[in-house]
Parts: sequence; structure tokens; C-alpha cells
Amino acid sequence: MPKLNKYKAWFFSLLNAGVMLALALFWLGLPRTFGDEAIFIKWTSLVKKSLFGIDKKPSPESVLYVDVSGSKTSLEVPDPIYEERTGYHHIIITDRAQLAAFFRKVSQYGKNIPLVVVDITFEKPGPDDSLLQAAIDHFPFPLVGAQRVDNQLKLAPNVIKLRTGVANYLSADNQFMKYPLFLQDTLPSLPLVAWGMTEGKDYNNKGIWPRLNGHRSLLKPIIDFKIRPFDLNSGNTADTSGFTLRTLGTLLYEWTFWEEADIRALLNNKTIIIGDFQDDIHETVFGNIPGPLVVHNAYLTLVQGESIISWKWLLLLYLLFFWMSFRAYKEVANLQFVARPGMKSAVGRIIADSIDETFFLALGTVLSYFLFNIHINILILLIYLKLMTYLLGKFVFPKKTNTSAN
Repeated sequence: MPKLNKYKAWFFSLLNAGVMLALALFWLGLPRTFGDEAIFIKWTSLVKKSLFGIDKKPSPESVLYVDVSGSKTSLEVPDPIYEERTGYHHIIITDRAQLAAFFRKVSQYGKNIPLVVVDITFEKPGPDDSLLQAAIDHFPFPLVGAQRVDNQLKLAPNVIKLRTGVANYLSADNQFMKYPLFLQDTLPSLPLVAWGMTEGKDYNNKGIWPRLNGHRSLLKPIIDFKIRPFDLNSGNTADTSGFTLRTLGTLLYEWTFWEEADIRALLNNKTIIIGDFQDDIHETVFGNIPGPLVVHNAYLTLVQGESIISWKWLLLLYLLFFWMSFRAYKEVANLQFVARPGMKSAVGRIIADSIDETFFLALGTVLSYFLFNIHINILILLIYLKLMTYLLGKFVFPKKTNTSAN
């Protein structure tokens, strides 16, 4: 068995750990997650939240969700060919008069409201736009709305003037949700704009990584859904646990006979999230999540600093990758594989080594998630490590063929 050159082993491990760290960061910057990630993220999240009870949520008294799915109106639009109104073509938009009435009530009775998020785009003009615009212009609390990027990757215009953030994001069946902080490198997302408003901090996307208040951040952080649909209640007297979700029309009706003190109690000190909780649905590994809830959870991820790339997190990953690189180098140097009882074949030893490496990578991503709420990919790192093991065996420690003289 050849003697291990520790200097070469350390040099390789230091260099390879850096490459693995860069690969992990690059993979986290991709817009989608993949199958192995989705399964592992789902189960580690369930273990953390359900088994260990580590599930940090904001206070239910700090949030009010408002559902506009029942507050829609039909709007006649021109025929797409004849470019005139024929009475046969209509679209459905959120009722602007009801929204205006809601904002007026919040302005009148609300107090210390840190943020109102309107996860609604206002692309089509309606007959009550002036009412809504007037209510927004006189709204005394921080307010941010949604804007969409069209098929030409340009911002779709809004007919209502208010501060906005982009609400586009990728979602696919059984895939975990990543929420980009910027689209097209320059367009801040709705959660990011909301974060900047409430925290009073700046953000930019200059350089390799976005910066939030001067700190490097993941570009497309995976959302750790702190508030999920089962956390919501209907807001009636028989269902008061968890986070309150009320329909817009019901609220406006109730406010016609509620006492002022009751209205103030519902609104005061609340972050208000407005959107469609019935039709705007996205599939994640946690099941179907309404779009407004996705936006709010992405916002909470930023508020709690879980997208920030900290040196402690980088050090954890680097030390793990260094140790795994040193271990791989040592195994290849020691005749390329460590012999195991019952696994004499090369295929058997490769499988055994892969199981070990998968276990350590899984342990690393569990520690990363439990300590920093950040998942890392396992499969791509495992494939890379096996490739480096092969290259070491092929070019650095090639097998020697024994020969004997006749």
C-alpha cells in the first residue's frame, strides 16, 4: 500500500473543497429545484417542523390575510380581430370599487400597519379605477403591489399607479419553490421590494450575488414555508386559531354593522396580505400553496435573513467538502478503494463508497438546513465527487500491472 503524501492530499482537498463549494452555490442559483432535492427537502422539512417542532412563525396576531377571489367583476373587452366591443368578449378582474372601499376603511381605522401587500396586477382598465387610485393616493401606510413580466420579458404596464415588485416565479408539479430576488437581473421581486420598505434597507444586484443591506444573498432562495394553508382560519367565532383569512366582500359587509373598536382591533399592527387564495394556486412539495401565501413566505425568508450567505454557513460547507475530498484522495491513494468484507468487486466497492458519500452529503445538507435554513443539492455534488475519484485513479494513482521475468 503506497504511503500517502499528506502535502499533496491537503493541496487537493483545499482546492477541491473550493470547487465543490462553488458548485453548490451555482446550483442554488439555478431557477428550479430537481427531483432528488424536492424529496429530500420535503422530508427534512417535515422532520424539522413536525418531529422536532422547530417551526418559527410570526405571531398570528401580526398578520391579516384578505381573499379577493369572490370580489370579481366582468369587464367587456374589444373583439381581438375586429378591435371593437361586440358584447361577446369579457375578462374577469378584481372589483376595484371593493378594493377602494377596503383601503378607505383601513385608512380610517387602521393604526401602526407596517405593510400592505397587494398580490394583484392591474393591467386592464376598469370603470372604478379612479376610485381605487384616489384611495391609494391617500393611503397612509406602506403599500406595494404586483407587476408581471410579459412574454417579451418586459414589465406589463399597470393602469393603477403604486409602488410594485415583480410577482413572476417558476413553479412545477412536485418541485420545490425558489423565489428569485431579481428578474432580468434588474427587476426586484415583490417580496424584495416589500422587505426594503419595511426594513428601510437598500438592495442591489451588482456583482455575482445580490446584496441586501450590504450583505451577499442567494439570488433564488428556497422558501422555507413557515405559514402553510393548514395554519389559516376562516376568522369566524368557531374558528379562531392560527392566522386569520377573511374574504374581502364579507369584511366590507361586516364593517357596516361592526363597532369601531372591533374594526380597529382587527386592523391595528397587522401586516395585510391581499390576493386570490382560491384560484391563484401553485404546487410545491408542501402541497398547493396560494400565491399570496407564497409571496408572504418569501418576504418572511428575507425578513429573517435566511437568504444571506454567512461566513459560518460557508465554513460549514467548506469543512465538509474538505474532509470528503481528503477522504476520497486517501481512498484512491490506498489502491483506489478501501476493501470491505463481502464487497471484493470494483462495482461493489463503488456502490459502498457512494452510499458513504451520500450519507455524509445528506448529513451536511441536514446541518445546513437545521442551522441556517438553507438546503444544498446532494446528487450533483455526489456525481462531481465520483468524477474526481475516477480522474484521481486514472491519472494520479493509476493501477500498476505486475510483471515477472521469464
